[in-house]
Amino acid sequence: MEEKIQKAGAMSPQKLLIGFSRDRIIFWISVAIGFHILLIGSLSLGYIRDRWIDPTGAEERKAAALAAQEAVKKEAAAKVTRSPVAAMGTGSASNRVVQVGSSSTGTPEQILEERKNAPVVKRITEKAAPGEIPTRPNDLGISLDDINVH
Repeated sequence: MEEKIQKAGAMSPQKLLIGFSRDRIIFWISVAIGFHILLIGSLSLGYIRDRWIDPTGAEERKAAALAAQEAVKKEAAAKVTRSPVAAMGTGSASNRVVQVGSSSTGTPEQILEERKNAPVVKRITEKAAPGEIPTRPNDLGISLDDINVH
C-alpha cells in the first residue's frame, strides 16, 4: 500500500490527471448533448408532424377529436337528465355512479332527501356507535400531563 502512495507522490500532476483529460470530457459532453437531442426530438415528433409535415391532417385530427368530445358530452348530458333516484336501481354500476354524482335542481336538503338511500350518503350520515367517540379527552387513556414530562 505504501508503495502505491510513494509511486503516486513521484508522479507528476499531469500524469495523475490523465483520467480527466480534455478528450474524455469532450467525449462525455458530446454523448450528453446527443442524448438530449434524441430525447427532445423523439418527444417532439407529434409537434413536428402537425406543424411542418402535415398541417392539414392536423386540422382534420383536431376536428375529429372535437366531434368525438362533443358526442361524449351529449351522451353524458342525456344520462344526467334522467332522475338519479330512478336510475339507482337499474343499469350498470358505472351508469349509477354517473347519475348519483349528477347535479340536481333544488336545495341541498332536497337533494340529500332524494339520495338518502345511496350507499355513500348512508356511510357519511350514519351516527357513531355509543362507545366510538370519547366523551372527554382523558377517555383515550392518556392526557397532556402524561406526555409533558419536565
